[in-house]
Amino acid sequence: MLCPLPMVAEDRDGTVAGALLVLPPGTVVQTVRDAGYEQQSLLAILKYVKIKGLAVAEGARGRGVGGALLKRCAQLYWQLDFMFLYSGFETERALGPYYARHGFTVLNPGATTDVGTALTGRPIGLGAGPGEQLFFRWK
Repeated sequence: MLCPLPMVAEDRDGTVAGALLVLPPGTVVQTVRDAGYEQQSLLAILKYVKIKGLAVAEGARGRGVGGALLKRCAQLYWQLDFMFLYSGFETERALGPYYARHGFTVLNPGATTDVGTALTGRPIGLGAGPGEQLFFRWK
């Protein structure tokens, strides 16, 4: 599954309640490639996936829509034998507790996590950009 995957949650009346978009892990691929592991960087496309965005309609907030989309996303990708799901958010939005409640590890600003050992046998750090925090989940 290399192409973008949109996931949509609807209310009973068919109104869109929330959406989640998943993309191939371009940042991980580039990070592993920059570390000198060209072949392993291609493997990242088959094992790692990035949540590009999660949005819930104002009227649907607090009803578990976002959590259900995150849960279904993880279930789907674990069934497809992916092993790493990640994304980031702007630090000022203070979404860390939300993602932690849904089973993700949330890094402090400026912190990195190792995405290389599973692919190359050597640690390679992945972090968020300035003003952002990374969150992730391993299978």
